[in-house]
Amino acid sequence: MTASTTASSVRYVPAGPAGRPRTEYTPARVAVPVFAFAALLATGQMYTPIPMFAQMEASWDAGIGAMTWIISAFAFGYAGGFVLFGPMADRFGQRRVLVTGLIAAGVVTLLTGLAPTLAVAIPLRVLQGLAVGAIPPAMTAYATTRIDPARRAVAVTAIVTAFLSATVIGQLAAQAVVGFADWRWVFGGSAVLFGVAALAALRIMAPDRVRPDASLGRSYAAIPRVLRIGRLVPMFAAAALAMGSMVAAYTGIELTGVVTGNAGLLALRASALPVMIALPFLAVPLARLDRTTHLLAGTGVAGISMVGAAFAGGEVVALAFLLAVLVLGIGIVGPAMNQTAAEAGGEHRAAATSVAMFSFYVGATVGPLAARAVAPHGFSALAWTLAAALFVAAGLALWGKRKAARD
Repeated sequence: MTASTTASSVRYVPAGPAGRPRTEYTPARVAVPVFAFAALLATGQMYTPIPMFAQMEASWDAGIGAMTWIISAFAFGYAGGFVLFGPMADRFGQRRVLVTGLIAAGVVTLLTGLAPTLAVAIPLRVLQGLAVGAIPPAMTAYATTRIDPARRAVAVTAIVTAFLSATVIGQLAAQAVVGFADWRWVFGGSAVLFGVAALAALRIMAPDRVRPDASLGRSYAAIPRVLRIGRLVPMFAAAALAMGSMVAAYTGIELTGVVTGNAGLLALRASALPVMIALPFLAVPLARLDRTTHLLAGTGVAGISMVGAAFAGGEVVALAFLLAVLVLGIGIVGPAMNQTAAEAGGEHRAAATSVAMFSFYVGATVGPLAARAVAPHGFSALAWTLAAALFVAAGLALWGKRKAARD
């Protein structure tokens, strides 16, 4: 079956014993619900501890500032997972890497929930992030090559939006659970859901088309070559600052206590959901601009939102609106950075996108630590700090844009 096959002729056949005939492509209506669920569950693991800081602090007898390591440890492992497992998906098969990653993530997530102390939990969070890091590269590679071509663009957009939406939905889910149960149930429940996602992925994904000629050594060797593409380096730095600023903002809300009470915190976290829904629809008007302009615009908009947040004080409505604008800006930056890296990477496209995602989550590693350092001075000081970081990111994006124009 070729890529020109019409959607009406594609029929889904569940996975079965070896040798059973099946279609080449997976219908989007089958793949998207499973992949979107797995994307929300996977990336949401980085953010679920934020609403649980107080409960986890009490269980482990640790300072609330130290709880930021729970976020940074996961982000560190997650960043490494992109670089480590991206090439493996090409060599060993996307289905195999994705299902293995989901199972491993479930096991480590369960162990993290059972951790008796913060000192035990931190290395487990690194391992959890590393296991979860196998999921996005395998999933996106499958979506861009094995989903019915007639619906592929919509499917990929939905999956990417699910990854981004996890920023908010992970926090909302955790806040809801700790309202009536111990925080450890969040990790236990997530572990069970990883198992469900693994079974679903195993059933709906087509058998792997392994490339025996694919060399892990060549794939990993391509990473330094990507870093020698001059126009990408400042853009990677801009992406790291952008992602770090968003994670720092949400972490800082919890650390500074600028808003208290479940209702106010729920409003702040939920305010970004309409933006998440709108982002795929903004792709059409934004397509009129080149992607390097997306980076500049996204970081600039996010920076302006943090200037506003510095003056908002504890006004829930104002902060909710400004956080939504922040998410809008970062939501523009993310896809633009990935696509820019993929196009500039040429034959090293997979390595380039892996490095782009690595840069995002290096920023996410540093973000909570920056929030911890500035939080004692109040949320306004943190907002000014993040605004400065985002304007530096905009400057880096502009530098990269000019370098791209000269190339």
